[in-house]
Amino acid sequence: MSVAAIGAIVGLLIALGFATFSVALGRRVEFDDTRRALRVSALVQLIVLPVAGWFIAPAIFGD
Repeated sequence: MSVAAIGAIVGLLIALGFATFSVALGRRVEFDDTRRALRVSALVQLIVLPVAGWFIAPAIFGD
């Protein structure tokens, strides 16, 4: 498995942790706009963090 793929997997795991936290926090807030913002933020990070991990891991650990 390449370093880039490992970086993407690590980014995905971090994003899944954040999404779990956001969903739990969204259940506790009162305002619908805040819930929507937390949901959108989690979805954006589910996309951005694996892509960032794909490019950052080889830059840090080499190819």
